[in-house]
Amino acid sequence: MKKILLSILFISTLIIAGCGTKDNGNGSNEKSVEPINVVLDLQEKAKVNENIPLSATVTQGKEKVADAAKVEYEVWEEGAKDSSKIIKATNEKNGKYTGKVAFDHDGVYTIQVHVTARDMHMMPKKSVIVGNPDPSKMKSAEEGEHHEESSVVMHVMSPKTAKVGEKADFNIHMTKHNETLTNAQVQIEVWNKANEKKHEWIPMKETAKGEYSGTHTFKEAGNYQFKVHVENNEGLHEHQVFDYEVK
Repeated sequence: MKKILLSILFISTLIIAGCGTKDNGNGSNEKSVEPINVVLDLQEKAKVNENIPLSATVTQGKEKVADAAKVEYEVWEEGAKDSSKIIKATNEKNGKYTGKVAFDHDGVYTIQVHVTARDMHMMPKKSVIVGNPDPSKMKSAEEGEHHEESSVVMHVMSPKTAKVGEKADFNIHMTKHNETLTNAQVQIEVWNKANEKKHEWIPMKETAKGEYSGTHTFKEAGNYQFKVHVENNEGLHEHQVFDYEVK
């Protein structure tokens, strides 16, 4: 009887261990990651000095994500990205993150929401026409920039901290349109916020289907940022920024 019970326990353990992974086709297992989805809801036109409501709905599968780590809106006038301003979102606790903004003169403005949730990041954006801007700028907005841009979903699977002098591992799983993103060229640009002029680069290799890995040894402690750059031969070129701490 004991032998039978042990056999049942052993088989059950094997079944449980097999859950949550899938064969990636090259002999190794890959964790199945449900990507987050972000829907940015904005009006397309507004008056000068009118408060424009900002709303982003974050979901993961059928679940509304009410525990996003960070949501903020970045806004700028067309052609003036370097002068953008950040608006922190209010968590409505139902998967929606809201805010408001007003503009004091005519123009075409871009509003981009940056969402970090469950170790993933998305940043869709839309354009808003305010007042009566220059016709050439308005035309460029009407040619498609009102539509929400699709974005690569990056799931950071490595720790968010590292120790000085020790090798730090970076592992990122990527999807686009809910499909695993393979055969991309990926590298991480990293810098200490206290010394933003010094940037280092970490090359990443695709070690499993849609999973990109690399290592780096930090020489000094501090609050860092790393920007993940991803490109492919189909014209994809995106980057997303994450916070990182070195102790």
